[in-house]
Amino acid sequence: MAVLNLRGLYGQLEIRFTPVVETVVHSDELAAATKVIGVVRGGIGARVDAVAASLLHAVNLPAGSDVRKLRRQIGDLDYEVRRLRRDLIERSEDK
Repeated sequence: MAVLNLRGLYGQLEIRFTPVVETVVHSDELAAATKVIGVVRGGIGARVDAVAASLLHAVNLPAGSDVRKLRRQIGDLDYEVRRLRRDLIERSEDK
């Protein structure tokens, strides 16, 4: 019985609040606020990352940007080694 009462209560709440929530979610104001929040978060995040990198470099530790750069370089090297290996195999097969 308690389950039926909860279902009924949920149904009534859904009927009452769904149109209000949908109006807010689809509003231009919410879209604009979301965009502003994203820009602010991005700016703050960039500043925090820069400060953190400076602090890590001050104690001679790598920052996240350093690790990303190294991963990119390793990926480039891996690609180059695979290409050279393929070229060597093709040359050896041509002989």
